[in-house]
Amino acid sequence: MLALFLSCNTSKSMLTEKQDSKNNFTKVSGLISSNEFEEIKEFILKNGNRITYRNFDNNNPHYKFKSCDIFLGADIGQRNINNDPETSDFNQLIIADRDSNIKYYELVTVRKGDLAAAKAWTKKGMKEKQVYLVDGYGKGLKLMQSNLSNYLEQIKEEVTTINSGNKK
Repeated sequence: MLALFLSCNTSKSMLTEKQDSKNNFTKVSGLISSNEFEEIKEFILKNGNRITYRNFDNNNPHYKFKSCDIFLGADIGQRNINNDPETSDFNQLIIADRDSNIKYYELVTVRKGDLAAAKAWTKKGMKEKQVYLVDGYGKGLKLMQSNLSNYLEQIKEEVTTINSGNKK
């Protein structure tokens, strides 16, 4: 009986580990806080333009940084197919570098209430008030996360520089 119990618990534990390892996202709030995500989003909405970069939706808010482009995705998905800020907010930020081996880095912020509201881009296992890196193309989260810090450092620096210049 004890052997059967241990066998069942071990199988259950292995199943949980396999399910967890299938998650294609990781928390990156240490690299970019929720507040920094919001600051970058507001910067793009204020200073950027509109470009459709995928077939899913249109007129994505966009900003061209030195080493990459950033696009925003609406938190209600295709229900805001034209990415109108009057219709909904943005919880998805795509860093695109078409000259890199990894072309896209998807960041998702989970705000308070987003999980209960089943906002677009959120996934089971995500927690509120966190920012996540999502590996939608199977490139490997560890590699993506190590590359992400370079992009974020440059983006934050540009946002700070431009915002400081706008205040003068």
